[in-house]
Amino acid sequence: MRAVYFPLSILLMLISLRPNAETYVVASQNIPYYPHYEFSSEVDKGFAWALLEVYSKHTGVSFEYVAMPVLRLQVELEKGNVDLVYPDHPTWTNPVNDNKTKHYSAPLTDSLVGTFVKAPRYGQDISRIRKLAIVLGFSPLYWQGRIDSGKTKLISVADNKAALYLAQLDRADAVDMDYYVANYLLSTLSDVDDFVLDPNLPVTTVEFCLSTLNNPELVADISEFIAQHPDVVAKLKAQYGLDDPTERLKKLRNQ
Repeated sequence: MRAVYFPLSILLMLISLRPNAETYVVASQNIPYYPHYEFSSEVDKGFAWALLEVYSKHTGVSFEYVAMPVLRLQVELEKGNVDLVYPDHPTWTNPVNDNKTKHYSAPLTDSLVGTFVKAPRYGQDISRIRKLAIVLGFSPLYWQGRIDSGKTKLISVADNKAALYLAQLDRADAVDMDYYVANYLLSTLSDVDDFVLDPNLPVTTVEFCLSTLNNPELVADISEFIAQHPDVVAKLKAQYGLDDPTERLKKLRNQ
């Protein structure tokens, strides 16, 4: 695996973000994943940030938000430079730590991830998807059989926008992408064709949780807050254009 270097300045910043025991560092991937999260933003860091900030106002617990390469998240969690990683899930694998050593919150949200194609290619057979664009570090398990058999080749890129442009130039046949991220991106890009999620191609729902090694009480309290304030969660989801991914998938299949 290629080494990913982490600037000393950021490591020092992470250490400096620990003024007291009630301030916790939350780390996410340093790729734009709005509306779910975009911790590098100076203004609106996305749904997860908004929910944690509401929790912060209710409890007095403070959070600092940092973004870093995907392959560094679990490394810095192990080192103790960050307290929480988002998103994470007990079923996701990584080469750094055993999921059994981590503690997970209840899902902050669920999402829909699937295969996007240009609108004229909607409804094509899966055999036509020979090259699939995906963000580096992401693993589309529902494509694994075709990947292992050599029927579909993954093309890894830096971010979702790059994946869309790759497919726009027909250098990839499809894009594996989060439905809500894709909708937001496509609303901001005027130089790409109409891409749509094809529900007849591999698609799945996913849960986005917080993970921690050393703060199980904190993630348990966040989980309790989510359970006790469904109205707050629902309001924020509506604000960020997130809905029930299972119901969304049903609507897409009935179109």
